Amino acid sequence: MEQPSPVAAFPADFGLRARLQAVTPHLTQRMASLAELLLDRPELAVMLSSSDLAARAGVSPPTLTRFCKLLGYGGFVQLRIGAAADAGRSAGQESLTGEPGAMVHPGMDDRELLRTFLATHVQALQASADLTNLDVMREAAALVAAADRVDVYGVGGSGSVADGLVERLYQVGINARGWSDLHLGVMSACRLDPGCVAIGVSSSGITRETVEMLTVAGETGARTIAITSDHRSPLAQAAEVVIRTAPLDDYRDLGELTASHTQVFAADLLYLLVSWHDRARSAEQAGKARAAVARLGRPVRRSR
Repeated sequence: MEQPSPVAAFPADFGLRARLQAVTPHLTQRMASLAELLLDRPELAVMLSSSDLAARAGVSPPTLTRFCKLLGYGGFVQLRIGAAADAGRSAGQESLTGEPGAMVHPGMDDRELLRTFLATHVQALQASADLTNLDVMREAAALVAAADRVDVYGVGGSGSVADGLVERLYQVGINARGWSDLHLGVMSACRLDPGCVAIGVSSSGITRETVEMLTVAGETGARTIAITSDHRSPLAQAAEVVIRTAPLDDYRDLGELTASHTQVFAADLLYLLVSWHDRARSAEQAGKARAAVARLGRPVRRSR
């Protein structure tokens, strides 16, 4: 039997498409066919009755009910509301259209290329917002704000996101360090303790180096956080707290490009909540950082 999904904590009228993308890789064949139907034609959830939709997907009405609950909805009515909410957002973004996630190619005219490129990125960010659980974000922010030291691990493109998060946290007084080299990362991780926090960043959640570094950090008793699109990935399994980003499956050849934006979305939101956790400290430390950097633009005084 399908296990309850973590997206169950989200409002019933928000983010059907993102929920479908998140659970589809883990569904049984019958439920997957229902998910694929709704991803392809989400308007059917609004147009058809529950029995007609079940028949269209080739599943039984009880299977449709279980499917709704797996997505975090109380039943079909709530799923229908979620589909309508997504349709409303799409209608409000008509100026962006181009097909989100469409294949781009050199034969596109300039306008079509820009519209498709923009629509795909907007949809990816919207999906990340739909998957964001602010209670989880606040839990992660509280851990980071109270930590004696924070290690952030990431490799490749995720390494750039990790470095950006380290820089922001450092500006507000968090003792943060970033690691992308496996050997240096595990040396740092093994020296953490229960007063420290480790964050692993990987869109796929299967990057071996990042998983290994976070695993070693967890073995020391440090609190662990993952930023990933797959809540069942090895990285997520190695973490106590999982911050989810949009899955890439729906974005075709632009998926790798949208991944960095959805990761930055999550990392920046985490930073913002950390900075709010102790506003006085954050303001003081940020002021010191600005003043120190500002000195670099002034001539050096010579001693007499």
